[in-house]
Amino acid sequence: MTDDLTEIADEVIETDVLMIGGGVGGCCAVAKAKENGLDVTLIEKAHIDRSGSAGQGIDHYEGFFTRDGTTTIENVSNEDWRLGRYGVRYPNLNVKYRLYKCQFWVFEQLEKLGVPMRWDDGEPYWIPFPFVGWERRKTGLRVHWTNIKPILGRAVRRSGARILNRTMAIDLLTKDGKVVGATAVNIRTGEFIVIKAKATLIATGKLMRLYNPETPMPWKYKFRYHFCPASSAGDGYALVYRAGGDLVNMDINAWTFRIRDDLTCSYGSFSLNDGVPMKTYTWDGEEIINPNATRYKQLEDEGKTPIYFGFDHFSEDSHKRLEVAFADERMLSFKVAEDRGFNPKTHRYELQDLSPTGFYRVSGIYIDENFRVLRGNKPIEGLYAFGDGSAGGTSGVAGAATGGLLLAEDLPEILKDMDEPEIDISQVEEHKKIALAPLAVEEGVEPLELESAIRDICERYVGMFKSEGKLREGLRRLGSLKDWLGKLSAETPHHITGYLECRNLLDLAEVHIKACIERKETRGNYFRSDYPDIDPDMDGKFFSQRIENGKEIIELREPIPLKPEYLKDAEEEKAELQTADAAS
Repeated sequence: MTDDLTEIADEVIETDVLMIGGGVGGCCAVAKAKENGLDVTLIEKAHIDRSGSAGQGIDHYEGFFTRDGTTTIENVSNEDWRLGRYGVRYPNLNVKYRLYKCQFWVFEQLEKLGVPMRWDDGEPYWIPFPFVGWERRKTGLRVHWTNIKPILGRAVRRSGARILNRTMAIDLLTKDGKVVGATAVNIRTGEFIVIKAKATLIATGKLMRLYNPETPMPWKYKFRYHFCPASSAGDGYALVYRAGGDLVNMDINAWTFRIRDDLTCSYGSFSLNDGVPMKTYTWDGEEIINPNATRYKQLEDEGKTPIYFGFDHFSEDSHKRLEVAFADERMLSFKVAEDRGFNPKTHRYELQDLSPTGFYRVSGIYIDENFRVLRGNKPIEGLYAFGDGSAGGTSGVAGAATGGLLLAEDLPEILKDMDEPEIDISQVEEHKKIALAPLAVEEGVEPLELESAIRDICERYVGMFKSEGKLREGLRRLGSLKDWLGKLSAETPHHITGYLECRNLLDLAEVHIKACIERKETRGNYFRSDYPDIDPDMDGKFFSQRIENGKEIIELREPIPLKPEYLKDAEEEKAELQTADAAS
């Protein structure tokens, strides 16, 4: 074994900050960290100009604004209540409270980066969110963000940060319980890269690919569209888990309806239109209120399926605004509808069934309000996470941008007394062996075949209606797929991406199934056929999972309560709102 990194790696980079993930949050963090005088390196497995969930554009900014320029704890706690009806509460509401107390500061920061936050008349386009349960003061923004990523890409390049596009992280580097950087591979050239960093930031998005996609396509596994975005294989989740950090609520995933009519978007995409909710109907025309998983099961039992949705009740102006929004975010949807003879103004679209989708909002990487990744209840030195992949309620473009900007603002103070990182050479050698192994395999298995097999197991044995027997069989079958990993081949460095994604998906599917085995109850969208009732002892609690000293640890935890200073703020805000309401 050598002690010289340059003999192992094609490139060795030393940096203050390593940013893994170049979506909206990652770009914001990098630009702000450079503004604050730090040396920053960004790696992105795609290209920062079109990567992440906003890569093809987005039409809404889901912040917690109010029209008078404030954000209240009521906004935050109400969303926690809304989600709590269907699963469990946020692991740490302090994260969400900190995020949404600074929304107008973030608004200003995004404008400085060149992001258009205002409509054509120079004013913000405020929209109330149309979902059932939102507190009446919650307001978001309609935005024209077809080119949000190229704009942020230019901002990052102007900052002078080191950018490694088409470069995928392999694993985090650790030393004495600290994270000291990461290894990566250029998926165009095959170059093996070692990055030493005082702080490693992860914003790689949510986990979306353990189940079949929201919009089924007829071409088997070769192409299947996944919402927000297709590249979200939970890379950050897997990096953190293998480095000893906690993943939480991995039994609780989101659900949506699949659209049978092959539109290139999910059911939920239609909700954020002009602040006007679409309507959902049974096959005989009865309107359905709040069509969640529980209601869908009732309709199925009553013989009232299939069900349909539509926006034929929209005004002409709302239809025009919807067309503008979809031109920003779902450019093909109306074209596909037109080719199939559907008129969006009059046609109702069939919803195929409820489908498990991604892991976000309450699930993902366990963090505190300073975005430190937690191991148990203690932060891992040198490791931070934010955005869709963190379980702090930091989802959506607003959450990602806010988390990235806030953390970057804190980094100079965090790093000023931090020691230079030390690298374990044996780890580096192991990571290189793992990453480049498929290049030596001839006539092996395609990564897409393995990924398809993982999804099929999750669909069949985990899915909506779970039971001990099905979950255990799914875990057994998943274990049999691990041998496939060594059989995956990569004809070129480009194909290493699929191999590393499958490695991550296998680890995360196992974490998911084991968490489901532990939750022995039915709650909201989580159904156990063998445990059909809510377990009151589980109210508000969540499971955390990590690897510690080579062993898998799963623990049942209580949410972290709001800090006293936040509670004081909440009481003052509530009193002010009551006074304002009385005056109006």
